Amino acid sequence: MVPLCSVIGVGIAFGVVMGWFPHTSMIWQYPLQQIDAPAHYYFVRRILGEGLGSATHLWPNDAYYPPLFHMLAAGLVNLASVFGAKMPIYTAVNIVWLVTSGIVWPAGVLLLSTYWTRLVDPQGWRPFSCAMAIIVPVLSVSSASHPFLMLARGPLYAYGLATSLLPYWLYITLRLCDALTDRWRRHKAGAAADDKTGRGTQAAAPATAPETASEIAPTMKQAQARALVWPWILGFIVIGGLCIFAHPRIVFSWLLLMAPFIVLRMPWKVIAGLAGAVVCGAAALLVYMRGSYQSNRYGNPAAWFHTFVPSRTVPQALRIFITDNISGPGGWLMAGVTVLALVVIGYVIARPQQVFKRADSDAAHPGESGYRNTRRDAIALVVAWLLLMLLFVCSTSLTGWFPNIVAAAWYRAETRPLSMIPLGVIPLLVFAACAVVGGDGSVSVPMPWKCGGRVCGGIRLTRTARQSIVVVVLAALAVTCQFGNTERAALSQSVYHNVQLTDERPDEQLTSSKYRALGEVVKVTGTRAVVISDPLNGSMYAVSLYGANMLYPIYNPMKEKNGAIFEQTELSFASGDDARLLNTVCPLGGGDTPTYFLTMGPQAPSLQMFTFRQQFDPFHDEGLIAQYERHGTLVKVRDLGQYGHGWALYRFGCGVARG
Repeated sequence: MVPLCSVIGVGIAFGVVMGWFPHTSMIWQYPLQQIDAPAHYYFVRRILGEGLGSATHLWPNDAYYPPLFHMLAAGLVNLASVFGAKMPIYTAVNIVWLVTSGIVWPAGVLLLSTYWTRLVDPQGWRPFSCAMAIIVPVLSVSSASHPFLMLARGPLYAYGLATSLLPYWLYITLRLCDALTDRWRRHKAGAAADDKTGRGTQAAAPATAPETASEIAPTMKQAQARALVWPWILGFIVIGGLCIFAHPRIVFSWLLLMAPFIVLRMPWKVIAGLAGAVVCGAAALLVYMRGSYQSNRYGNPAAWFHTFVPSRTVPQALRIFITDNISGPGGWLMAGVTVLALVVIGYVIARPQQVFKRADSDAAHPGESGYRNTRRDAIALVVAWLLLMLLFVCSTSLTGWFPNIVAAAWYRAETRPLSMIPLGVIPLLVFAACAVVGGDGSVSVPMPWKCGGRVCGGIRLTRTARQSIVVVVLAALAVTCQFGNTERAALSQSVYHNVQLTDERPDEQLTSSKYRALGEVVKVTGTRAVVISDPLNGSMYAVSLYGANMLYPIYNPMKEKNGAIFEQTELSFASGDDARLLNTVCPLGGGDTPTYFLTMGPQAPSLQMFTFRQQFDPFHDEGLIAQYERHGTLVKVRDLGQYGHGWALYRFGCGVARG
């Protein structure tokens, strides 16, 4: 029954995601007009044009960018071409996002939840696990934090994919911890047995093969223990590697959520090794940042992210966190259930022997039940939840050196920590639910109101009754979160408006006029000639729309590594020196194709958050452009004035003597 219930639960979650996805044909044919969208389309097109080899250097300056999402999208385009169909890049990107967000993500959260639900009813038809298999996937797509925020902000396709894969890595890590600790426990138990039987003193005796059943059994158990460890080690490497390939910074999210479990479960040598790996990783990140982003503020954490402005107050941030970023009645119900779960977990920490009695019968730790990690898991889940709260508050509400350090790995913005909230809340709810229904026998619920405030006899709840109550409460929560969730609905409307082509906001990234103007530009330039323009005026969309060869295909091509030409072009254009400008831009075409310059209005208001947008200001200097035109450095080849004031396509006068 559980597999069928899992399919039903994930199917409902996928239906929720599909219902949220904007219902307009334009999203399948036109680009999403958001600051990072052109970069993702450019990455897909580059893989299609240059092959998989380009996946190691997708950025315009040939720097590395996590390519997994874009490889999947490019693979869909190529697969469609095998069957004679031409799939737009936008369609491929949408399909990958829908599958990873509507199927991979809820299935992963469900898998993570089974780590605890399997302890409640490990055998039989498992009614509780079956019910949770339907409820948990729906809860995973109830919050606006993930996966919906990853499409509406950025979009953050690569990081969103890594976040959707993260639950699998968390689950594998927990199971690996179990396998390792179980092996070490068996090893210690075997060593103790050897000492008691005197085998430890017979090292000099010749080794003989075990012949009796009592000798064979321990040998077989040790072999089975070793066999159980290796699949989890292999799974940890494969799934962890896949998550890192999707986006390397997901390691920090994994570490924040798993560190409490590792510290509470593993031997000190493992903890010390992990701490050493963290220090080495931090040092490697610092070296990478110094090589990729030039700055003189690395030694002063208080000066990091100097443009950051808090977007919420601390109370607002706490409200969003405790409600799992769910608005409306569902959010308040989520807050109430979360508080109740914390109370239950507090009881579990105090009296762990009362839960999970059915899990195992060979407890090794006195004071705990068969499941040896009851108290440890309870503490670890609360600590991870609190750490996540601290991270989110620092990323959205606080300034100074401490929040700068805490949130640095997540780019100091709230979006990525916000997407992690469900991974802190849902495991908390699942563990509390399992703790309530775990164990055999009846539980007495005291009713002090019947005895004048004194604790006396109460209602006795059977295990079946407890399961029914928990399932009803969580099912009501999952259903309530689907209605009145205005925050999630607002993200859908934002995506819907960002794929429309209108002239209502003529200066925005991509309008119907800009769409037609860029089409005319490519008719003149073709797809080989280099076109120079400020990407923030929307010209960067010409790459994915028409295959144009824009010098600036994204808003931040970066001057580091092989990106010197970007800064050289800006400086030479700003210099007013005709010879210097032509010597810089004319070689871009390789000598056999001309180089063009496009003016297409001011920078879009929605792109003003780009910190270094002033670097493109010379491309808007009308006096400088007029001077270059008078000197023959720029030759107007197409007047685009019917689309916007001052819009025009120029060809650089590369035939003019350049000194």
